[in-house]
Order: sequence, then C-alpha cells, then structure tokens
Amino acid sequence: MIHMDRNTSPLPPLSHEALMEAVGETALNEYPSVEIGRFKRLYADYYDIGSDTVEVANGSDEWIQKAIMTLGQGGVMTLEPDFVMYHEYARQIDVPVHTIPCDDDFLFDFSAVIGEVEAKRPSLFLISVPHNPTGQMFSPDDLQRLSDAMASHGGYLILDEAYYEFASPYVRPTGQHVLIIRTLSKMFGVAGLRIGIAIGEGEAFRRITRINHPYPVNALSLNIASRIFEDREALEAFIEYQLESKRQLAAALGNISDEVAVLESSTNFIFTYGEHARDLGHFMKTRGYQPRMYDTAPLDEAVRYSIIKHEDYDRFNQLIKEWSNRHDQQGTHDKRNGNLNSTR
Repeated sequence: MIHMDRNTSPLPPLSHEALMEAVGETALNEYPSVEIGRFKRLYADYYDIGSDTVEVANGSDEWIQKAIMTLGQGGVMTLEPDFVMYHEYARQIDVPVHTIPCDDDFLFDFSAVIGEVEAKRPSLFLISVPHNPTGQMFSPDDLQRLSDAMASHGGYLILDEAYYEFASPYVRPTGQHVLIIRTLSKMFGVAGLRIGIAIGEGEAFRRITRINHPYPVNALSLNIASRIFEDREALEAFIEYQLESKRQLAAALGNISDEVAVLESSTNFIFTYGEHARDLGHFMKTRGYQPRMYDTAPLDEAVRYSIIKHEDYDRFNQLIKEWSNRHDQQGTHDKRNGNLNSTR
C-alpha cells in the first residue's frame, strides 16, 4: 500500500552513511546541552533569525499542549475544521474550545471570525498557516486583523506553521502576543525524531518556554536534525524533490477538477471534496493508494492526498484516468436511463 494519508515525506532526508555518522557522534552518556545549542544555531541560521528566539520540544504537538496550558486558560478558539489536536489537548485540561465554521467550499469569512473573537474574547487563538486540513493559505490582511482582534483584549495568537516551507513567503503578524510553532516532520522529513520548534520574542514566547524541560529533545534526534541543516546542498535537493512531488500531485488531481472539487494547496497534500470525492478515494484505496478519508462533518465528503515518490505517479495518473473514464461512462449511462424513464 502506498500511503497518501500521513502528510509526511515519502523519503528520509539523509543517506544511510550520513545517518550512521550522526549516530556515531552522539554521546549517549551525556545530557544534550551542547546538541541543543548546536541545533538551535543551525536552525536559526537557516531562517536568518536569532537563536535566542528559538526553542525546541518533543514535536510541535508538545508546543500546542504547552500553549493551551499556559495561554489558553481563558478559553481557546480555532477554525472548524483545523488541526484536530487543538481540541484534544484542550480537553485534556478541561479548557473550552470555540470554533468558527467554514462555508460549503471550506473557505472562511474572516469578518465572521473577528466577530466571534470580539464576542467570545478567548485568551488563545490557534490557527494553522497554511491551513490543515484544506491546504489553503490565508491572506496577510486577514491574519493581521485576527492578530489585532486578539491583542485588543489581551489574548494570544498561535500561528501553527507545520507546512510553512511548502507555501510562498508571507508577511505574518508580529507582537509580544504572537507565537510561531513549526515542526521538522513535514518538509524536513523526520517525523520520527519528534522535533518541534517555537519561535518568538515576547510575552507569549516567555510564558510557553518557561515550562519547557531542561533537555526536551534527546541527543540523537538533535544530532540527526543538525546534520540535515549542515549540508545545505543536500537539503535544497531534498526540498526540491518534495516540491516536485507536490507539483506532480497537483497536476494529476487537476486533470479531474471538473469532476471532483480540488482546493489549491500550499502544503504537501491536496484536499478534494464534493459528491464524487469519496468514490475516487475508495477507488484509489482498492488499487493500492491510501488517501485520507473522514467520517464526521464537515469533512465527511472530503478526501486528502499526500505527496508520494516520483516513481509512483505513473500508476497514480493511470488510475486517475481510469476512474475518470469509468465515471464518465457511468454518467452517460445514468443520463440514458433518466431519458428513458422520462418517456414512460
């Protein structure tokens, strides 16, 4: 089965030799204080930011959990749908979650979002940018309006940038109430290492990092992650591989955009929905390509496809064409039956 339901990289970022070198350099008998500092410097240099604005934890999930614990006690607000773990971590500590629903095309009216912020006055707003699960990118103006609305009553804004590297650069809101959360699980291909990043400079950053562990990530994970950022040439080639996979995926599903609704995506997956989306999803699953399907509204007619290895697209495209031809034939058959029935 080729998995298109996990939103992870289809390949690891390091060769076996590079991985073994990182393992050999790891002092298992020591606490990873040196390794933490080294990784933070390399990560900060890659993004041209100060290393003192960067902290690490055991996956971005841990930062989400810490954010709700420290910043969300006055209530959490998010979009519906958005990353499901926002709700899960809020439930763990009995914090209420307010949501603002999308429209029938999974788009959001930020005037309605701002209205709900002003009415409910949550202490924390969590939003994935680009959006998970739809892949859409929000406008800088809308994000700034959201930031201003949260700041107006002393609230905090978390920008969950798990898929940031797949999107075009954008102007994000800033301020002491704004915190950025990222991960190495998507573009950098090391979901198994569980390395999450928090970036900030003000009150939100201070409060969330105050409860971080002394050694929040193990030495081996940090050394492997550092090796990724040390070899810039190999890293850029790895990133280009994934971006090319995304282009191939978008092209494949774009061929049937008149039969299945396809959202433009700024992530490593493509979101489809509508009357025939689940039929396509089941068709692909029974032929060895496992997409992500959902059981609850508003996602019950949505199907999501993550990027795959380049060599797996030939078969994927063949199946897309096969489904489309079958779908067209079925539609013609239904129309003929309808015409016959109408004459009786």
